Amino acid sequence: MNQLKYFISQFILFSIIIVIAFFSDKYISKPFTYIDLLAIGALAISVILIVNLNSKLHNSLSHIRKLYKILFSIMAVILATIFIGLVTGEIIL
Repeated sequence: MNQLKYFISQFILFSIIIVIAFFSDKYISKPFTYIDLLAIGALAISVILIVNLNSKLHNSLSHIRKLYKILFSIMAVILATIFIGLVTGEIIL
């Protein structure tokens, strides 16, 4: 059960990070302006908060083997990328 909780939390973490990066991409462009710096700052703060909240959850799930954590994280990144790609229309079946 702890392994399922770990996988779901990793999936949600990576999904949120991908969505934030996807939607903030249109605000960050080459000639950096004040708006670009605000978007980068908001992106950094939100990712730091999400990772911090996720690390508190993982403290209770610390007895999962490292190999399983690595494998679950890789699977979560791949599935989150496919899921967000399908939801945003970047991947068409």
